[in-house]
Amino acid sequence: MNDIVDIGSAARDPSTNELLVQAKTAQAGDTPDDAPGFDNAPVFGQLGVSANPWPADERGNAQALKGDAAGFNGVINGMRDARVAGVVEELGPGETCVHSTGPDFDSRLFLKKQLWALMIGDDCAVTMDRENERFTISCFGMIFEMSTANGCTLTTGGATLQLKDALARIMAGTTVLGGQSPISQVLYTSVPGSPVAGTGPAGGVPALGVFIGQ
Repeated sequence: MNDIVDIGSAARDPSTNELLVQAKTAQAGDTPDDAPGFDNAPVFGQLGVSANPWPADERGNAQALKGDAAGFNGVINGMRDARVAGVVEELGPGETCVHSTGPDFDSRLFLKKQLWALMIGDDCAVTMDRENERFTISCFGMIFEMSTANGCTLTTGGATLQLKDALARIMAGTTVLGGQSPISQVLYTSVPGSPVAGTGPAGGVPALGVFIGQ
């Protein structure tokens, strides 16, 4: 028979590297101290997935199913945490999320229909969307996208660069020509009214492949 228990804290056994939790059953008497405890209960779960529950705080605590097993005071064979409700509400039918166990549960991997999304907080995300043929990386106001619709685009600080159909387009921001080898610099002249090389009497030759004009 399984009992529902509250998880207080968890720690790694340094001798076995096993995750042990502090658990208590429902209150049996008039005070919280009347709840029987099952300290150092080992966690039994899925192979390849290990999670350390976040300790109890003012928002609540994790809960578990405690079972009986020979040689143990009790074993944990399933856990849940109601504090993760914000992640659950983002899931639709048939969708899965792998997330951190606290404190804010804001490192999340979403597996949706033809879509894989890694999100950290509200401003960092990596998304692979096969249905819409789009791969994006966005963080701190900067966005990098590769898609069949837009090609390869980089947007940051109001400037956008697009590479698509063998063309490079600067769609916003201020263009600054020049660079270091192996990219040749655009030559400039000191002749008034002719700031760009190649347009005045003392002009030179602009960098190979660079178009200068309106």
